[in-house]
Amino acid sequence: MRRIVVLVVAVLLLGGAPAVAAPGRDRPVTPCSRGLVALTFDDGPSPTVTPRLVRLLDRRGVPATFFMVGTRVDADPELARIVSDAGFAIGNHTWEHADLTGQTGAEIRHALQRTRHALVEAGVPAPTLARPPYGAVDDRVRRVLEATGYVPVLWTIDSRDWNGGTPRQIARRVVSGVQPHRPNVVLQHDGVTHSPATLRAIPREVRTLRERGYCFAALGRDGRPTPPVPVATVSTDRRRVAEGDRVRLTVRLDRPTSRATTALVTPGGSATGGEDFARPLRRVRFPAGDQVAHLWLRTRQDDVDEVREQVDLKVSGGRGVQPGLVWQAAVSILDDDPPPVVRLTAATVTAAPLLATQARVGVRLDRPSDRPVRVRVRSPLGPASAVVAAGSRTATLALTVPPGAPRDGVRDLPMRIVGVTHARAAEDAVLTVRPPRQSPAEATAAAVAAVRWPVVTLAGVF
Repeated sequence: MRRIVVLVVAVLLLGGAPAVAAPGRDRPVTPCSRGLVALTFDDGPSPTVTPRLVRLLDRRGVPATFFMVGTRVDADPELARIVSDAGFAIGNHTWEHADLTGQTGAEIRHALQRTRHALVEAGVPAPTLARPPYGAVDDRVRRVLEATGYVPVLWTIDSRDWNGGTPRQIARRVVSGVQPHRPNVVLQHDGVTHSPATLRAIPREVRTLRERGYCFAALGRDGRPTPPVPVATVSTDRRRVAEGDRVRLTVRLDRPTSRATTALVTPGGSATGGEDFARPLRRVRFPAGDQVAHLWLRTRQDDVDEVREQVDLKVSGGRGVQPGLVWQAAVSILDDDPPPVVRLTAATVTAAPLLATQARVGVRLDRPSDRPVRVRVRSPLGPASAVVAAGSRTATLALTVPPGAPRDGVRDLPMRIVGVTHARAAEDAVLTVRPPRQSPAEATAAAVAAVRWPVVTLAGVF
């Protein structure tokens, strides 16, 4: 019973629903899941309030839009620069905060132009949003504003801080006026008498609304709250993975946002998508408010001996996110295949009688490799070498057979692999060398030359 009473009192003080959704009191509401709130501040800049307000919002990561009065900017341009340099948007609130419905078109344009000039002279980007003082606008004023290049901006929630109230009362007015999934634009002031109370109300407003699932946004060029655009990054749970294994990737947004977003994870590096790993491109979806998503990088198993390859990863695109400009993660794929076996192919060659003969011997791998395999061979005919190109399985090497050999018939010459890189050597092979082929006349002459005739001296015989 006591717990219920405490909860009811908290609701009455804060002017809305509890910070945590029922019935799971211990389950927090997803950030940004209920929509956006745009804080706007009018009538400044004030030397006593505006710098403090900028620091307070900046520390809490809350964007806001400041509608400034031209005479105040002209009197202290440094205050406008402080707001702009901190990354906050600035809008035109006319020169002297006069009711525009009682002015001519020329007077309205003059008030806007003088304020714009004061802001630009202070080093602030030229504003595109304008808020009519007191919210006083009719069709004629709206047409003049739009013809001058401005988007008229009003509000949906009036904190009435200009009329007084304690910080708690101001915070309750803001929080109670915020509606789920609506364009919540809050009117507050940093340049009126009661602005110090507004300053003290901001922490309560921010904390309560975030607990209820809202996030804060700046006004876009159309005058509406713009969803935050988070930066997306990808990381891995480990930096090395064996071939055929998988590694988990984590895609993370640096802030929540109020709309569903997607991030496109792109691979690069020395590994090849579709060959070394599956699904080279992957789109990850984030529901509103979610900041973390997971996916798997699955490597492929093959029987190719490979060097260590690397997959570089980054978020290169998507919808509603800012992609990364550099590679954000890397995974090394470790090959687990043994090196290939290299063999020499047995060959037969017939020697030529007068010229040397080139014997072509085949070099073969039992499976491909993505590294070049260098082979050195020794035989009675001398050394020889060959290179099997990366991705290939065959090559040839040349042995020189001298002319006329062999003289004692067919000979088998052993060929031995004496050196190899990136492979294992198999057993020796044999090169068979046949003697030269002879014509009948050459065979007769050779036979005659082989017979030893007696020496006959014919000298003195006539």
